[in-house]
Amino acid sequence: MVVAVALLATWNSRRQGVERPVEPVATTSKPASFDFYLLALTSHPAFCADGHSRKAECRAGASVPISIHGLWPERFEPGRYPRDCNGPPLDLRPDSEAQLARLMPGMADGLHEHEWRKHGTCTGLDDDVYFSHLYVLSLRVVEALGDRLTTLAGRSTSAAQLREFADDHEAGMGATLTFHCRTLREAPREHRQEPYLVEIRQCFDNTGPDGRPGLRMDCATVKRRDQGCGKTFRIAS
Repeated sequence: MVVAVALLATWNSRRQGVERPVEPVATTSKPASFDFYLLALTSHPAFCADGHSRKAECRAGASVPISIHGLWPERFEPGRYPRDCNGPPLDLRPDSEAQLARLMPGMADGLHEHEWRKHGTCTGLDDDVYFSHLYVLSLRVVEALGDRLTTLAGRSTSAAQLREFADDHEAGMGATLTFHCRTLREAPREHRQEPYLVEIRQCFDNTGPDGRPGLRMDCATVKRRDQGCGKTFRIAS
């Protein structure tokens, strides 16, 4: 709760009217061994344009520029992260579910259940704690880049430009982000061979109370870098 409250104090000093995230209080099973966290966010229009248009979250009509994917406990060595740990089944409080749904349209297809089973159980955190941190951290990136991606929809940009936007919003944020791109199956024909932004990730240490996400990290220090984006890439509309 210390981390969540600190984050909220920062936002509230900048913007009035931001809804308060759920304030969890408990932890649960023993955590797996891991070195840091990756926050994973999705370009939702790109997700829906990559063969997922029939999914419930894409048929709903309203789309968000950035949606929650997950919060992953990671090890320094890529690909060696803990997964599918022993832990209780997901049992979120109604207020936690309602909060999460604002930024996680994938809940319509059970994404929150998948993320808890594969990643959340390995953190040692209570499910409400885990998803509250996920929501709080995601909201910061949405506030920094969501409107920018909406403005850029259908156009090209670069990782450098997005990092500049992030730094304009919050000094030092740009270096804590990585951008991940690939071609989309349902992109306009004339752009089908060009990379599109599909995911944004952010690095955090695990020095918060009870191993919760703590401070932002320069992703280069844990050997996490942009992938597949080249010099420029497109933003899906």
